[in-house]
Amino acid sequence: MRTRVVPVALPTLAHFEAVRDYLFRTVSQLEISYRHCSLNAREAGDIRGGDRLPWVTTEGIDNYEPLAQMVWQVHVYGRARPNLGAWCEGHDVPLHVFAWRSEYEKAGIIRDTLYLLRPDTYIGLVDRSCSVENLQRYLDARRMRIGSAERPEEKPKVLAQR
Repeated sequence: MRTRVVPVALPTLAHFEAVRDYLFRTVSQLEISYRHCSLNAREAGDIRGGDRLPWVTTEGIDNYEPLAQMVWQVHVYGRARPNLGAWCEGHDVPLHVFAWRSEYEKAGIIRDTLYLLRPDTYIGLVDRSCSVENLQRYLDARRMRIGSAERPEEKPKVLAQR
């Protein structure tokens, strides 16, 4: 009896926007947060380590496109410090610098802030100062090595300005 209820009830319930929204959030896992995990640090605005990076598409640019590569990576929206590029290249960590757009601010992203993204696409570190020293302290405190330290046989990736 129970197995027949879902095929009948679900299409009927799906006509309601609130039900569709709930199902989308549940299936797409948008509501998952890892804020209290020891892999996460800091916050900027409403975004904290352990959150998902807000998804923004504007003028043909999709900030989730680099997440297809499931590796540690750094995102900066606005300007990155020059030594950040050198650090990322030296450690074989992809750096994605997105030219600032108002859509990023509307999504809660803070200008000129470093977002270290974990391979699971959640934010590990948020650093408003965009500091290589804070990035290295974050890794050292967790005794972590990322990028070329994990895979010494691979060659450095090319930095990208979007």
